[in-house]
Amino acid sequence: MKKIIEIKNGEQVIIRHIDESDIDGVWDNFNEVIDEGIYLPVLFPVKSQYEKHSWFNSLKKENEICIVAIHPEKKAPKNILGQCEISNSEWDAAIHIGKLGVIVKSDFRDIGIGYHLIDFAIRESKRLNKKEKITLSTFTENQRALHLYKKMGFNTVGIRKKQFFMNSRYYDEILMELWINDYLEKNSD
Repeated sequence: MKKIIEIKNGEQVIIRHIDESDIDGVWDNFNEVIDEGIYLPVLFPVKSQYEKHSWFNSLKKENEICIVAIHPEKKAPKNILGQCEISNSEWDAAIHIGKLGVIVKSDFRDIGIGYHLIDFAIRESKRLNKKEKITLSTFTENQRALHLYKKMGFNTVGIRKKQFFMNSRYYDEILMELWINDYLEKNSD
């Protein structure tokens, strides 16, 4: 299943499930965000092909959702503009919950890609994995992400003070959730 969207700069982008050929582009984006040092509580980039492919194999084995945004005119791995993953909860009694993570390449932020990635991932997690609720967390300073999550209907359920220590300072983490049926009711196609 895929969807073609037009982003705010007028270009068309393909939104679809990840393929194995997308792995390097996805990890290039992840490592770019790590290098920015302000959006992810990860300190070291992922470089090994073994680690990248282990992640992909685990994603498939666990039947988790990873949606990518593809620029049809760019060559791999530069064609991956962003990705959204909804992973399963580690708890047996929370199988109805998915945990969301989203990354958009810095040159393609604020033009609608994040919204479309999240929307597609939410719908697919309901359709394919019967998820009922999506949770996420982000740094309290990540105003761009917070604006998008609130716009999409995520509600704040808590803040973990001084949760991460990076760049010689502490960062608070905000916790959010969204009930999928509420989202779908407000955003029917």
